Amino acid sequence: SRSFSDWQSLSYLSPAEVRGMASEAYADAAQGIAAERMATEQRPAPSMQDVPMRQYLDTLVVPSLLPGLNAVAEERPENPVEWLAYYLLKNNPMREGAAAA
Repeated sequence: SRSFSDWQSLSYLSPAEVRGMASEAYADAAQGIAAERMATEQRPAPSMQDVPMRQYLDTLVVPSLLPGLNAVAEERPENPVEWLAYYLLKNNPMREGAAAA
């Protein structure tokens, strides 16, 4: 087992020297190298289908819906659902992105 002063001295080693040291985390060095590669590899960001429902709603729905609900509350139209539907279609940020594509 290493003491704190041993670990402090590691900060002065070059990356090549640190790589040359034996790891005590894995009995099999190949397994340790594979785990390190897996931990540092780039992964694609999750699609919106893979994120939790709350994150999906907070990211894509709430930023458009809350201003629409506030506008409905201020306007108080006779048919609030239809008015809100029109508002959301008119103020859809995804529509602008589709037009630019």
